[in-house]
Amino acid sequence: MGRDPWDQEITDGLKKGTDDAMRHKEEIWLAIKERIHSEQDRRPAESETSFAPRESKGRRRSGRRTAGWIAGTAAAAAIVLTVSFQTAPVQAFLDQVKEWFAPQKTVEQELEGTPETSVDQLHEGADYVIYIDESRFKMIHESGVDRIELKEKPTDDRYPEVFMEISQEGVDPKTAAERIQTELQEYPKVESKPVDEPIQGWEVRAVGGTGGKEWDDPVIRYYVFDNGQGGSFVVKQQYFLEASEGFGARFHNMMKEFHITTNTHAESDIE
Repeated sequence: MGRDPWDQEITDGLKKGTDDAMRHKEEIWLAIKERIHSEQDRRPAESETSFAPRESKGRRRSGRRTAGWIAGTAAAAAIVLTVSFQTAPVQAFLDQVKEWFAPQKTVEQELEGTPETSVDQLHEGADYVIYIDESRFKMIHESGVDRIELKEKPTDDRYPEVFMEISQEGVDPKTAAERIQTELQEYPKVESKPVDEPIQGWEVRAVGGTGGKEWDDPVIRYYVFDNGQGGSFVVKQQYFLEASEGFGARFHNMMKEFHITTNTHAESDIE
């Protein structure tokens, strides 16, 4: 079977425009950020949702498709600079690029066996962007660490803290994952493994308390992956056992919309 002519047209356009696109990558990214910020400023304030502590026992299926941010930026730039917008395959591709860069996304997912729809907002961190459901979470930028936590925290101290922290380290992912695993050895249950989903890297997971016998046992989950600059992103997620299919699934799905914004084609060092 011959090659799809739409695929061929897109490929030809990418080949012709890649060099020009990379020369203009800074201007493209600045324009994208200006558009994001301007649309966020115009956005009306959204209603807040109170804390729902017992999210558990169900299986979710995320219908979201993740696309590489840098690959998307280079491809978009190549087409914008060199290929006519009038052709159907190019316009279809540009529509996809606009979706990647959208300041907000309508997200459909299944949590605890129940379909749920939210409008997630784009947030920018150091060398990355991520989409967050602002009806439930807020993002706080601290020194070297970005923290995503509940907008409304429970007043009952029975519930362990729920949050996600994003930082970077100057070592490769495997080395960082081994260090984290060592630091978590005091927990009753600790495991580390390479993963391909929701990101390609390492997952280190620990369960405290009784090691998984009680509903409020704290769960610590790390995702460690290449930052494209000789170091690693380290994402720490904390919730409690009963919330594994609730908050745990939400954090997992957030990572599917994590996009690195530095210009890199670095390979993962997973062995």
